[in-house]
Amino acid sequence: MSDEKKQKEELTVKIDKQLIADLELMSKNSGKQVDDLVAVAIKRFRSSHADYMGIKLDYP
Repeated sequence: MSDEKKQKEELTVKIDKQLIADLELMSKNSGKQVDDLVAVAIKRFRSSHADYMGIKLDYP
């Protein structure tokens, strides 16, 4: 992995209180950090919504 991909920055967002509780529970049960769970979720959302990034996909 390139150094550019390894770089991390902080982002502060406001989300539903229940989502925070769910993330904390998922973190506790999985042993993964909340930051990592959020990053995976955002990457999955990004791959499902390429159109939000202006990427046109050729499949129906």
